[in-house]
Amino acid sequence: MASSVRTDHIQIARVLGIPIYLHFSWLIVFALIVWTLSTGYFPAHYPDLPASSNWAKGLVASVLFFVSILLHELGHAVVARRHGLRTRSITLFIFGGVAQLERDPKDGRAEFWMAAAGPGVSLVLAGIFYASAVLPFVSASIAAVAKYLAVINLLLAVFNLVPAFPMDGGRLLRGALWGSIGKARATQVASAAGSVFAYFLIVAGVFSLLAGNTLSGVWYVLIGWFIKDASAASYQQVRLDAALRGLSVRDAMVDPVATVSSSGSVAEAAREHFMRTGYGGYPVTRGDATVGLLCLKDVLRLTQEERESTSVQGAMRPLTDAIVIDPDAPLATAIAGMAQAGTGRLVVMQSDRLVGLLTLHGVIRRLKVREELGG
Repeated sequence: MASSVRTDHIQIARVLGIPIYLHFSWLIVFALIVWTLSTGYFPAHYPDLPASSNWAKGLVASVLFFVSILLHELGHAVVARRHGLRTRSITLFIFGGVAQLERDPKDGRAEFWMAAAGPGVSLVLAGIFYASAVLPFVSASIAAVAKYLAVINLLLAVFNLVPAFPMDGGRLLRGALWGSIGKARATQVASAAGSVFAYFLIVAGVFSLLAGNTLSGVWYVLIGWFIKDASAASYQQVRLDAALRGLSVRDAMVDPVATVSSSGSVAEAAREHFMRTGYGGYPVTRGDATVGLLCLKDVLRLTQEERESTSVQGAMRPLTDAIVIDPDAPLATAIAGMAQAGTGRLVVMQSDRLVGLLTLHGVIRRLKVREELGG
């Protein structure tokens, strides 16, 4: 098991070359499921078994439930690989799991089969667990866990097949419509279906709360809200991809670009650059060479006294591949890199020469002008 940490994610393994992460919210729902199974589900269905047995079954069933979710996501990843798409990571979190692909599939056929793979895996798991539960030599405790996992995998498959984007069913719908009405329109239809389903869950959750079913009501509302936001965000991402198509970094970068010297103090850079212009970052130079990037957040980490005594060299982010982009790179690639770097800007370099600075505000301004001019 790996133990590397990134922000609120913990990498726990690597399967088929894909990093597997746990989001901190997973711990909350895992504990909740263990408690619910151990004190509610198993005692109600198997009252003759001791409490210690119920807690053991609750723990094992919860672990295998999340293993089932991981296998569901790996199903997506395996089919994606067959269609030439790399899966960057799989993250388990409070609402289940998500496989992060490097990009959208190229056509509706790939989208359809990738989406179908996850529910397909869940249905196979449901069959395997059910068959295990009815074997004559299986103990009552094992049969209880296996029956629960058969039911939960069946429900997982059915729930994901609801035609609500970005759930698997919504992606199946988008894949089916893609060829006839195009990706953007298909995404809009699937996203609208996702919003309708999300509001249905929210309303159902409110009625459940009014009826006194607090736990199920809260879950319905949370899941509905999550689907609503995810559906809207997915459609906006498709619109953004369409707007960025054909644009390169060179089309949106700032050129020429102001720089700060690595030898000056952070206080000098704050007074002479940040306070005067309001910009959020500057490339750092040493002689003719570009050596880093100084962002406003790097300045704000220091106290007033520290800014006077710290050089720009000591506070800057060194020039690495994470914050450097080529001027001819696709603008969509640059935005993804910018989000990963968390800087809001990238240094544009060509043959070790500084040629510009790409900022998020600059990209937004470029897209706005393009839209207003009908481009």
